Amino acid sequence: MNTLRQLKNKTILFLEDNIEFAKNTIVLLDVFVKNVYHVTTISEAQRVLGDVHVDIIVSDIKLKQESGLDFIQKVRNKDKLTPIIILSGHKDEDFLFRSIPLGLTAYLLKPIKYEELIKALELCSQKIDLNQNKTIELKDDLYFDTETKTLVKDGKNISLNKKEALFMELVSCNRERLITKEMIHSSVWEFKEMSDSAVTNFILRIRRRFGKTFIYTIPDVGYRLKP
Repeated sequence: MNTLRQLKNKTILFLEDNIEFAKNTIVLLDVFVKNVYHVTTISEAQRVLGDVHVDIIVSDIKLKQESGLDFIQKVRNKDKLTPIIILSGHKDEDFLFRSIPLGLTAYLLKPIKYEELIKALELCSQKIDLNQNKTIELKDDLYFDTETKTLVKDGKNISLNKKEALFMELVSCNRERLITKEMIHSSVWEFKEMSDSAVTNFILRIRRRFGKTFIYTIPDVGYRLKP
């Protein structure tokens, strides 16, 4: 819960036009952040973004008269870093695939489960922390440069392909935590089809490049940076 404490001085823009659902959700969000700016339309959301600093955006994917994805696309045209959580009343693969390029931090189904909301807010906190630090030390004097998406060792940059860069960003956000296959699926494969053998081969390539002990396997569970 240490990562959640870092949100105490943060603000959330909450775009949701179901008033009753919004009231209940704001009660939860208020526990963790300083301010929640609730709006029901995209024009109101854009006005808030123009008037105040927002650290996290939470938006319904399908508003009564508008599309939450259209709003997020406009945000991403100017802002690539702010953590965004999408809410949806049902699992819609079309919306899900459209949302992949938008760099979402979490995709939550209504009604929101408390544990899932906590995990999503923790990821937002980690992303904010990552955005504020240009270089993150992983291990053995090996750093991840969050701006260039490269690894740095002994002052030299090591270039990464797209999946390697996404994996290193995931590792940077979870240096002390377990990295599950579900997390790899969403963050590295970006929800595209992924087999267990593909993940195994990918981890083997990472170890060949950066050392056998760079990442440890926790059998039947996932991976950790530290044993």
